[in-house]
Amino acid sequence: MLFIAITIGIATAINMIVLMLKLRNGNYGDFAIEVGALVVLALLFGQTVLGMLVAMVASLSFSAYLAFTVGSRMR
Repeated sequence: MLFIAITIGIATAINMIVLMLKLRNGNYGDFAIEVGALVVLALLFGQTVLGMLVAMVASLSFSAYLAFTVGSRMR
């Protein structure tokens, strides 16, 4: 149970840092897409703690995808 709590904390912290950086850099479109994906995935997984962990990891993965594909073309 402790491992799950630590994993959720780390995933949440990294995801929030990435989202804050997107806001500071003016990537409002990416921010909106990621927050929308996070909300939809959290709702799809039944609003459970493990569902939220899955949503956080998926959102973080989506963030990495946007950074390496769309972000590199926008610069």
